Amino acid sequence: MKVMLLYPKWTGVYGIFAHFAKRASTWPPLNLGYLAAVAEKKGHEVKNIDGQVENISLPKIIQETTSFKPDIIGITATTPFYRLAIELAKGLKQLDGKTPIVIGGPHITLVGEEAFAPLFDYAFIGESDESWPMFLERYQNGKDISSVKGILFRDGDNVKFTGPAEPIDDIDSIPFPARHLLKMDKYKLGTLRGTKNFTSILFSRGCPLKCIFCSTKIFGHRVRRRSVKSVVDEIKSVVSEFNIRHFYFADDNLTLDRNYIMEMCDLIDRERLSITFEGSTRADCVDEELISKKARSSEG
Repeated sequence: MKVMLLYPKWTGVYGIFAHFAKRASTWPPLNLGYLAAVAEKKGHEVKNIDGQVENISLPKIIQETTSFKPDIIGITATTPFYRLAIELAKGLKQLDGKTPIVIGGPHITLVGEEAFAPLFDYAFIGESDESWPMFLERYQNGKDISSVKGILFRDGDNVKFTGPAEPIDDIDSIPFPARHLLKMDKYKLGTLRGTKNFTSILFSRGCPLKCIFCSTKIFGHRVRRRSVKSVVDEIKSVVSEFNIRHFYFADDNLTLDRNYIMEMCDLIDRERLSITFEGSTRADCVDEELISKKARSSEG
């Protein structure tokens, strides 16, 4: 089955500031990379379009999508740019009303049915590493999808929810994101050492802390971590395949588990990876020894 995954261009909403917004940083849609990877693992043909980094307008994305002739279309969106997902879906429906459109991403997970616009045929709520390939298999074979958890779908004029998806426990079992489907040479991030080609990366999901500015509804409070070896193997594969040597850990809290980070830094040092990395944390989750060790392992 042919699967098209889309991330609309968003800097256009900034007008004359679009150039500076894009120059400051352009992030890979890591979520689509994961979904593409699990779909490919099941034998589906997948194409990703990142309209932002490829500077592709909505009409052009619609044209390329229809030319690909997908069996199913997936769109991701955050809250500030959800209306762009609506516009994209509208354009796709006008040209081809038969191909189902799936919406996913942080906004639909947080808002749920309220954001399930009529233009969308299905919506994925929460983590989709297991529900997505199950859905594709059932859809391809014409089977009932109501037993696949975490999905909003339409039954005539009614919207139905299959129930919350269980967070995946063994996140080591998730394949590395399908970065080969993205224009990895175009993702840039401003750092203290200038603008660098980079990729985001995750080693954990969930955070037990309750910062008032953060939503834990995406991954929850229960922390699940990959093995240190799995993370370093992914770093090595990115260095080898794309020659990218700067990494942004997009985890909720980079230094929540002090021993884990110390072990990761040790393995990075032993492998002599010559990389730089960064991430976010809290002031009460760091100490001088930990910061010094991270600095040594991220000297590039």
